Amino acid sequence: MATEPPSSLSYRTTGSTCLHPLSQLLGIPLDQVNFVACQLVALFAAFWFRIYLSPGKTSPEARHAFATIFGIYFVIFCFGWYSVHLFVLVLMCYGIMVTASISNIHRYSFFVAMGYLTICHISRIYIFHYGILTTDFSGPLMIVTQKITTLAFQIHDGLGQRAEDLSAEQHRLAVKVKPSFLEYLSYLLNFMSVIAGPCNNFKDYIAFIEGRHTHMKLLEVNWKQKDFHSLPEPSPTGAVIPDAVNNAAGFGFSGVDKNGNFCWDLLSNLNIWKIETATSFKMYLENWNIQTATWLKRVCYERVPWYPTVLTFILSALWHGVYPGYYFTFLTGTLVTLAARTVRNNYRHYFLSSKALKFVYDLVTWAVTQLAVSYTVAPFVMLAVEPTISLYKSMYFYLHIVSLLIILFLPVRPQAHIQRWPQTLNSVKKKTD
Repeated sequence: MATEPPSSLSYRTTGSTCLHPLSQLLGIPLDQVNFVACQLVALFAAFWFRIYLSPGKTSPEARHAFATIFGIYFVIFCFGWYSVHLFVLVLMCYGIMVTASISNIHRYSFFVAMGYLTICHISRIYIFHYGILTTDFSGPLMIVTQKITTLAFQIHDGLGQRAEDLSAEQHRLAVKVKPSFLEYLSYLLNFMSVIAGPCNNFKDYIAFIEGRHTHMKLLEVNWKQKDFHSLPEPSPTGAVIPDAVNNAAGFGFSGVDKNGNFCWDLLSNLNIWKIETATSFKMYLENWNIQTATWLKRVCYERVPWYPTVLTFILSALWHGVYPGYYFTFLTGTLVTLAARTVRNNYRHYFLSSKALKFVYDLVTWAVTQLAVSYTVAPFVMLAVEPTISLYKSMYFYLHIVSLLIILFLPVRPQAHIQRWPQTLNSVKKKTD
């Protein structure tokens, strides 16, 4: 009996097989061909959506329906029966939103969404060992988990919290009316972000669908005070090259910069320049997968009463999956972040007295950051325990040891105190003078 060539396994998928001849021609796995094809179709559909289904020509309900139907089709095209997982999670969490009390809606939604995602991670990796099929449906599930939990917390803020108990950002994003079923599906499954993200805020999305998004952002900067008698309609054409699909649809406008230029970075997910020039581990992470970092901040870091840094890194690892390498990376990242914060709070203010000293500080912290990132993220690529331990042994666990020594023996200086230090020094100097 002839044995099937191992290479043919890479072309099998639970999604559509209509592009199988193209995948054979290109020598690229079919699931990857399907993914790229959907993203290209989504890009053209986004331009069409903005031009021919604009808010001025079409009702919000029609825009919601189109975005939802196309999104569902893309998911089924790419993942086939695996897409059931996505739809089951969406429907379960809609049931929670409708039936749960406002005081618990965010808790139930969070634990159900993260629990279901974790079960899927475990089943894919440890039970089926990715099976015979190469299709990885976890990406859309991870994105929809972010959206479900984001919306649940924002509903809780809008309907269950007092305004004075919220931060300015939480108050701005709070949702004060539960979405309809169509709005809920459209937000979670729209074709612009269902396959590859990124996560966004419900109020921004609804304002975009209803045609209020751009004008709302312009009015925030008092556009009419700039001697313009009417609000312009910014074009996203140039912005499509950094963040394509959402901007092509017109969803991504964030306002006007200090020079009066239109900004289309509302949903930007990567800032390459800031990554390459980052002078701290925190700065690096904030500019890599920006919307995920924002989600972690909004649902965990700003919410938990204890150990926010540690719990945020643990949530990030759990969201990514259950490979041991992820936990090595994020637990190491916790140590590095705490150590870097301690060093910064104790010594940075000594280098702010001149541009030369500040330049030296930035140069040294940039080099240390790049080395720390390389050390920390290696397990994320290796995934398994054995190669990770071998790597760390070969480097004598130097970053772990240095980070622990810094945390244990350097004094903890409050960040707020450090930020006030220059002003305090100036006030003392004035009194002395």
